[in-house]
Amino acid sequence: MSFLNKILKSDKQDSAQDEVAVKATPKAEEKKEVLLTPQSHKSKKHEDPTAYRIINKPLITEKATELTALNKYIFVVPVSANKKSIGERIFGIYGVKPEKINIIRRPGKLVRYGRRTGTTKSYKKAIVTLAPGDTIEVYEGV
Repeated sequence: MSFLNKILKSDKQDSAQDEVAVKATPKAEEKKEVLLTPQSHKSKKHEDPTAYRIINKPLITEKATELTALNKYIFVVPVSANKKSIGERIFGIYGVKPEKINIIRRPGKLVRYGRRTGTTKSYKKAIVTLAPGDTIEVYEGV
């Protein structure tokens, strides 16, 4: 029993010394709290972790690059996406609020591999119209 008492007493003394050390330096903790606050310099872009589940990729074709002159950008989205979710995700990724969103549903194509037939996946194309002066940097230099 005396052995356990020595261990318990030493643990109490160590914890008492830790409490004194913590009480002695409250200013250091305040400085750490200031450093650990959320970053205010972070922009609105890339805050949505689920944005790339809705916006699969930008569609880069001749027609799509011609539409960029009219502030229209085309993206491939899943079949389950709707206009509201697409608008929110565009703002989450690029930090630009779309004025108008049009959606085109593309059915999968029939394919053959030898005797077997099947279809490719269906998808939607979202045509996003932005306000004059707004641009999306993915298309710059294409």
